Amino acid sequence: MIKVIVVEDDPMVAHINRDYLQKVPDLEVVKLLANGQEALDYLLKNEVDLAVLDVYMPEMGGIELLRRMRQEDLKADVIMVTAANETKQVEELLRLGVVDYLVKPFTEVRFMEAMVKYMAKKKTLDSVEELDQEKIDLLIGIPTDILSQELPKGLQETTWNLILEYLAKVKGQYLGCDELAASVELSKVTVRRYLKHMTASKLVDSRIDYETGGRPSMKYRLRSL
Repeated sequence: MIKVIVVEDDPMVAHINRDYLQKVPDLEVVKLLANGQEALDYLLKNEVDLAVLDVYMPEMGGIELLRRMRQEDLKADVIMVTAANETKQVEELLRLGVVDYLVKPFTEVRFMEAMVKYMAKKKTLDSVEELDQEKIDLLIGIPTDILSQELPKGLQETTWNLILEYLAKVKGQYLGCDELAASVELSKVTVRRYLKHMTASKLVDSRIDYETGGRPSMKYRLRSL
């Protein structure tokens, strides 16, 4: 079980972030903390895998907390959540090793994308002793590639990722098979076969659309975890 803390001085935002996190399998929100000093005190005494951390807080802000975490060699990963998007600040946070940076106001879809990337990287690092080039590229770069591991026999990774990337791009919209096939320039038969496996793997949600004016049809969207 991955242990997570939320460090946020706005109680409403803290509870929203907690509610999002509670939808993620194999993850436990162990503490909500109101400022960086509270978080540092907690981290020095408790093992935590991930901190979802705001920048601007009383007593100690998120950037100072992150610096102190690195000085103390605390191993928790950090996803930064903030209204600030100045280039210098983002650059510093990237140097300090944040795994993602969410600018308020962000959507639940974007939050879940951050968690999908994080959980997959964590799983990869915890499950192997050595990394080949493909896995290293995966950890550094493409977010939806993480979902293409252990594909059913006969399915191609490139096609799998192409469909997932397009579903992520349209941000939670339900699409019919015909519309999706045209958008990714694949045949309807191919797309339908991949969607069947994605739905079975619980990566994609499906629903019946009765408002077609004719025969009902299935529509699909990338699942919110």
